[in-house]
Amino acid sequence: MDVERIQKVNNLALDLMKQGLAQDREEAVEKAEEVFKERDTEDYANIRQTMEKDQPETRVEEQQKNGDDLSPEMIKEILEKNTKFIIKTFREFQEKIVEMEREISYMKNRMLNSSPKVKEVVSNVNTQSGQEQQPAQQSAQENSADNHPRSGNYKENDVSIEKFFYMGNK
Repeated sequence: MDVERIQKVNNLALDLMKQGLAQDREEAVEKAEEVFKERDTEDYANIRQTMEKDQPETRVEEQQKNGDDLSPEMIKEILEKNTKFIIKTFREFQEKIVEMEREISYMKNRMLNSSPKVKEVVSNVNTQSGQEQQPAQQSAQENSADNHPRSGNYKENDVSIEKFFYMGNK
């Protein structure tokens, strides 16, 4: 069924329901399809006759083409071409795989050779910073032991009382 025919059937079914000729939707659709079947049978018969006339001509042409195309020599040539193409494609893929494996091994070697240099630089930086941090930590510990805020060794001027108590808008 094509879209136009379905639309026509639906429109006719709605008209039949509005006029009271059908009691429900299904009955209206059935009646509408019957009306269109009567009209379409004539068109269908004409189309079928023209198709039957055209088909014998195409069948004869297809048989002639099939007979010419399937000679044993042609089949051998086609198979040889396909085999050569497949072999060529496999070789190209094999070469690409070998090339990629070389690149991967080169990258791995490069990573292995460059990584000790990075580790050496990091270890040198750590030893230098470790030596600088030790004296700084010792002096910080001495200063913090002398003047710690929890010990109560601070003056009124060091901390404002307004920071402890909030009295509202200023």
